[in-house]
Amino acid sequence: MYPKVSGAGIEPQLEGDGVGLKDILAKLTSNWYLFVISTFICLSLAAVYGYFASSEWEICAKILIQDQKSPRDTEADPDLLASPASLKNSTDNEIEILRSRKLMAQVVQEMQLQVRTYAKSGLKFQEIYENAPFNITITSNRDTISGQEYIVQIKDDKHYQIKNSKEDLDQIALFGQPVKLPQFSIALNKTALFKKRGKYKITVQAPDEAVSCFLENFNAQLSNKQASSIDLSLNYPNPKKGEAILNKLMQLYLYNNLLNKNSIADSTIKFINKRLATVSKQLSTIEKRLQDYKQQNNIADISDQSKALISGAGNYYKKLNELEVQLLLVQDIKSYLNKNDNNQTIPSSLTTKEPTIAREINAYNELLLQREKFKILSNSDSIAVENLNQQTAIARKALLISLASYERRLSVSKNELDKLNASFTGKIKQVTAKEKGFLDYVRQQKLQQGLSLFLLQKREEIAISKTFNIYGPRIIDPAKSDFSPFKPKKSIIYIFGLILGLILPAIYLFLKELLNIRINTKADILKLTKVPLIGEINHSAEDKNLVTHHSSGSIITEQLKRVIVNLQFISNNQKSNVVLFTSSMSGEGKSFLALNLGSTLALGGKKVVFLELDLRKPKLSENMGVDNSDGYTNYAISDSVKIDHILKPLWFHQKCFLISSGIIPPNPAELLMSPKLEKLIDELKKRFDYIIIDCPPIGVVADALLIEKLADVILYVVRQKYTYKSQLGIVNDLKQTGKAKNLYLIINDIETENNSKAFSVKSFYNKYAKEPLNQINLRSISPGD
Repeated sequence: MYPKVSGAGIEPQLEGDGVGLKDILAKLTSNWYLFVISTFICLSLAAVYGYFASSEWEICAKILIQDQKSPRDTEADPDLLASPASLKNSTDNEIEILRSRKLMAQVVQEMQLQVRTYAKSGLKFQEIYENAPFNITITSNRDTISGQEYIVQIKDDKHYQIKNSKEDLDQIALFGQPVKLPQFSIALNKTALFKKRGKYKITVQAPDEAVSCFLENFNAQLSNKQASSIDLSLNYPNPKKGEAILNKLMQLYLYNNLLNKNSIADSTIKFINKRLATVSKQLSTIEKRLQDYKQQNNIADISDQSKALISGAGNYYKKLNELEVQLLLVQDIKSYLNKNDNNQTIPSSLTTKEPTIAREINAYNELLLQREKFKILSNSDSIAVENLNQQTAIARKALLISLASYERRLSVSKNELDKLNASFTGKIKQVTAKEKGFLDYVRQQKLQQGLSLFLLQKREEIAISKTFNIYGPRIIDPAKSDFSPFKPKKSIIYIFGLILGLILPAIYLFLKELLNIRINTKADILKLTKVPLIGEINHSAEDKNLVTHHSSGSIITEQLKRVIVNLQFISNNQKSNVVLFTSSMSGEGKSFLALNLGSTLALGGKKVVFLELDLRKPKLSENMGVDNSDGYTNYAISDSVKIDHILKPLWFHQKCFLISSGIIPPNPAELLMSPKLEKLIDELKKRFDYIIIDCPPIGVVADALLIEKLADVILYVVRQKYTYKSQLGIVNDLKQTGKAKNLYLIINDIETENNSKAFSVKSFYNKYAKEPLNQINLRSISPGD
């Protein structure tokens, strides 16, 4: 779209403020090759990543957590049935044990998981397990080691080569013989699957690092809220090895659980044996005393009266014996609990007949058992262990209070039996003193015998229950891997690569546009200034300054013709016109445009004179290949120099002349303010149709402003990808302050091939390249109102 001409001049045709959707799409489509290249590269990288990324399988298993009390224990005491809340707490505790670092460390140690073997498969190494050609044995005296990676090349059936660039290792070793390395010794032992050729990789981790790695990929959780089963899962690159690891973890968990369960039985048997030793000793003492008493008093048999008394007092003695047994048990348990350093469980089978105390003892033992589990599988200073210590202390205190209360009740019952036996005391007094002493010894003997039989019976029951281990955690589903790996998901990788390939060029173009400080597109100019745009000149592929003198069919020639047409609308065609070229800084092409515009005017039959007033850095005469020894400077400083003396015809066209700058003066500004300049221009107007003045950059010096009043049109040159956006502020200032009248922009050096939407499109010209000037389509240039 060309500028619209009005009475005031050429107004910019703004399609809208800012950047529209059409501009964005044009920008993207013009850089389509970036999207193609980026998408190809990103998809290639995605394919490489998908190939080299380690595949991982999910291995799953399931364990059932059962109440560890046997049915017989439950039937004996219905109150021992676990509530759902207590069962959930127990299952949560088992999950923490399964997740414990100590249990995983046992698995790593037993299976030597800190050492991995990889076989070369194509371009990458893959871990092998069951089909490994050799086993690895590592011996180290260090507590910790740093991770290392070794390359093993099998040479023959006896030798192999081991390499490590970090340790500067390259050694030939024998199978079965240890190789001493800086951190440890390593030995490779052949298996039944040994091959004489092959390249392998061995990685060695620190055991703690291996444990952390496996814990990150391991998970244990409840199957659902209603069940007490636990789902176990492990992510691992080798499915067979992952199954073996998960099975080993479950085996060690069950084994440790069995050890904890048997510790209660062992503690109970130890307590019973200690009590049996004491009771047996007391029974032997009583029996010896009874024998001595009978011998000393010549007692062969008890009289009928004594037998009747013993028979009548039998029931009372029996009850009294039971009470005394219970009192002894209570006293022993209290003594056992009062020992501060005693952390062993109380034998649940030796409880009293009081059901409340039996339940409290069972609860106390359960707390001790849980505490011992956590001490084995975690740090003894952990929060869980500390909480269990507090709960155990509270349970012990409550149990001591209950035992004291029960002991008082037993004492009261014993006193009542003593009163009932008072009636027998009078009768016993009638018996001889010998028979009375005999009766006391017999009663003590029966008491100790009853206690001994009770302890022996309980010991046998515990010994039998120790081997009764079907009640406890058990494996429901052994470890089994999925059919296919869950990662890498190649479809997602390719989609991500495709999206990234499309996004990166867009981001690049956006940042390029955001960070760009130079003028790139026509939209940049339209957004930053309202100064009218008079023409757009393409980049010249020819390596010369004059591109319009020999041919009127080039695209630059046609564009300059459009500029000439626009000049006709904004200037007075009935008189000579002065056109002044300036710019923001050197290098924007004002001399190039001045030269070629004048040449194009001459091709159209106009007489043109070039006036080189860039007295500081003249380029126009140099571009034309004309001697610059005589010029305006000579004319301004000397009254003897006439116009014809400095007016030089140009070689490229008979209607083109030049007044060069002349020698470079020390005071160029003063010479430009000389009245002789105005006199010179007035004279030239009489001889020529157009006077084209080449001035210094107005953004550098103010020389152009000194002669602005002498010009009819000022063409301000802006060069694509060269002029800074901020320099358009100079143009705005000139327009707003009125320092420059009839100011217009002309854009130079447009690269249309790479920026087809930026300015005019080169392909539009191909259809009309050979049309003469008077046939140019001027539909987009309408006269003003």
